[in-house]
Amino acid sequence: MPSDAPKLVYPLASTALIFGVLQIPASVYLAVEGQSLGIITAFGAVALTLNAIRTLSTRVTDAGVSQLTWNGRIHLSWSEVTQVKRTPLSITLTGDKRRAVVPVEVFENTAATISYIESHLPVHLHGA
Repeated sequence: MPSDAPKLVYPLASTALIFGVLQIPASVYLAVEGQSLGIITAFGAVALTLNAIRTLSTRVTDAGVSQLTWNGRIHLSWSEVTQVKRTPLSITLTGDKRRAVVPVEVFENTAATISYIESHLPVHLHGA
């Protein structure tokens, strides 16, 4: 039986990863040459790359949400969610000790992804 869990659109999500990775060598070269722009660009490229990795590693399932973060892979079950922050591009789910940012715009169907997440949240957080 196929799962109704949302699926990432990998080409869209991986574009930021490729761009970030390609920027790192050039920005490191500029930094080594003593150009302050290179240092700023290097930090931006690393941040973009890490954000893309988090995005590509996001999994939304019947059990909850998991993704890679600075601190390793986190798992946040639906029953652990205590707070929800909604923006047009993402839904941030917060538990007691973990937080997962679900980038809904990079899933195959944004509206269906939002609906799926909403339907799995604890009842007191629906539409809150």
